[in-house]
Amino acid sequence: MPLDNLTSLTISLVKQAALTGADAFADDPSTYFLIPDPGKRPNLKYAFEYYLRLSVLDRDEAYITSPQCEGMAVWAYSVSRGSLVNVLRAGWPWLPLRCGATYIVRDFLTERRYEKLRDELAPKPHMYLALLAVDPRFQGQGFASKLMKPMLKRLDSERLAAYVETQNMKNAAMYEHFGFKLVREDKMPGAGFTMYLMTRQPAPAPSATNILL
Repeated sequence: MPLDNLTSLTISLVKQAALTGADAFADDPSTYFLIPDPGKRPNLKYAFEYYLRLSVLDRDEAYITSPQCEGMAVWAYSVSRGSLVNVLRAGWPWLPLRCGATYIVRDFLTERRYEKLRDELAPKPHMYLALLAVDPRFQGQGFASKLMKPMLKRLDSERLAAYVETQNMKNAAMYEHFGFKLVREDKMPGAGFTMYLMTRQPAPAPSATNILL
């Protein structure tokens, strides 16, 4: 579903968006955990290409700020399920060659762990903010707000909760600004960083009294 002032991500824009994601997460602790080999970290863009292509094929709600991809957000509906065919079409078989076997194993274990925690902690149904990334050249210019506010407005109107995970305390503070509440901190074994798990309830609907006023 289109969102105001945002561009839906398409297959033709995946490569450009993947560069934005790779630049945004280049120095993130999760990248160092998933790709411990420094020689393979420049291939992070291929992991983003795969993930974003899969998001488009699975019909997740993926948006970019403009065709220049200053920033992007990927939202997944909690009851959506992907398909093995789309995993293959998105390019998964190439990932071990490009990012290494360690990446495959750690990505799998991490995703399984946080899928279980989402099932435990997140209200059903909800929208899961699977990815939010802004090109470092454009950070601090309001692009995160541009990506977040239209979806949160829609979720409020649909009375739908939201859920996000972040391994960055600064980002956790940003999400609190958008109405998310911390529900748990978790340490992925061997990762060396803390994950902040957060939920957001829809804003209360205006009362009839407030509408009249």
